[in-house]
Amino acid sequence: MIRTWRSARVALGLSLCAAPVLAAAPAGAATGHQYYVDCAAGSDAAAGTSTGAAWATLAKVNTVTFQPGDSISLRSGVTCTGVLAPHGSGTASAPITVGSYGGTARAAIDGAGARAAVFLNNVQGWELRNLDVSDKVAADGTARTGIYVLLTDYGTGSHYVVDNVNVHDVTGIDSTGPDVEDSGGILLKAAGSVTPTGFDGIRVSNSTVTRTEGYGIATESQWSKRALFPGGENSFVPMTNVRITGNHLADMGGDGVVVQNGVSPLVDHNVVDGFGLRATAYHAGVWVWNSDHALLEYNEASHGASSPPMMAFDVDGADYDVTYQYNYSHDNGGGFLAFCTAPGQLSDTATIRYNISQNDHDATYSGFTFPVIFNGCGVTETNLSVYNNVVYAPTAKAIVGNYGQTNVSYRNNIFYGAQGGSTITDTVSTFDHNLYYNINPVPAGDKHAVTANPLFAAAGTGKLGYRLTCGSPAIGAGVLITNQGGSDCSGNPVAACAAPNIGASQEACAQ
Repeated sequence: MIRTWRSARVALGLSLCAAPVLAAAPAGAATGHQYYVDCAAGSDAAAGTSTGAAWATLAKVNTVTFQPGDSISLRSGVTCTGVLAPHGSGTASAPITVGSYGGTARAAIDGAGARAAVFLNNVQGWELRNLDVSDKVAADGTARTGIYVLLTDYGTGSHYVVDNVNVHDVTGIDSTGPDVEDSGGILLKAAGSVTPTGFDGIRVSNSTVTRTEGYGIATESQWSKRALFPGGENSFVPMTNVRITGNHLADMGGDGVVVQNGVSPLVDHNVVDGFGLRATAYHAGVWVWNSDHALLEYNEASHGASSPPMMAFDVDGADYDVTYQYNYSHDNGGGFLAFCTAPGQLSDTATIRYNISQNDHDATYSGFTFPVIFNGCGVTETNLSVYNNVVYAPTAKAIVGNYGQTNVSYRNNIFYGAQGGSTITDTVSTFDHNLYYNINPVPAGDKHAVTANPLFAAAGTGKLGYRLTCGSPAIGAGVLITNQGGSDCSGNPVAACAAPNIGASQEACAQ
């Protein structure tokens, strides 16, 4: 659903983490030269190699070709206006680092309406740490990105680290996709048509992104053509060794976290609070596209918009072997999960397990009902397995809806609906050993259905509220599943031989 409708939209026209004490120069500088920038009291005529002889502008920085191991330190608490667009490349063992010096506050870069405030163009081996980045102007219909890493006909670029940065107030538009000018907070993009281009080694961690449009944190590529996506522009080049972890995103105009072209990416421990808030098309909180063996775990997605409906997680086009586990979704206007692939973007094999959906809503938009779990964008997906999840939706009338021919295997899940009965509208998928409460009618094909109150410990209070109290009919009522991950959403072991509990909690019972 996301990528299909997302392509069509091109035609449509938190608090801060406490700032740490910052080192005088970022790690890695010992093997190279140290350069200093003081946009309040420096001089571009100075050598730039000491705090007393610091440069004054980013424009001066952009005239230098830096070498492996060099460091660029901006004065703490001072704002530099303009674009940081440095030259030169480092290596994984001797990266070029950018950070702050002289205090606990982050140094700030204000793009003042530029295409990007930080622009790394056809370079590699860079680390950005302890910075404040913004690019706020009056809205003018122009795409902008806070931190933009662009490789065009470059080959494979290696080692990109963004850590403990605060990206905020980037004035852009709801524009995402490899063939358009993107808006976003942090974006790494592979482009071109001559030299196969991709990334190896991306880490975005411990950062905050607030009030951006388009993407929050994303990778994307024009090198996307393969068997699962034959309509891609150029032959597939993977993005490898990608990890997006420990970030907090809020007040997103569009998507939260997205990985495209990833092979074995890890997206974990991110919080996305508010997404799709100024969107003209469909977005999701955390998802991947055209990616293989992606693992998305321990993420939290909440307060997605309802018009258009925004869901927390999405199994989208051209994905293979994607796993969503141990995630927490709540209070999203467009629900918990979408299965959606477009014609020419076949997805195969996805596992959704040990996730909790709390108070996610169904939505009516353009005369169409979007249930909490949405299935159907016109193309049949294969090998989809949803087991041992909790969907607690006491205000949603539509819990599951299948509008295509994709057969999803639903096992050991708890579906908790609204008083008076919520619907599961799916005659294609397979249901077995699920618990249904306030669901009417129960899927006829579930011959081992449990229809009773699951007796949660404290439903509606967060992840731990979905432990099962003693006497719950869900205890020991599930079906054994092979390769079930080994542990539940709280780290409790999953029995290898005995019947498991239905739901996301596998502990004996909560007292």
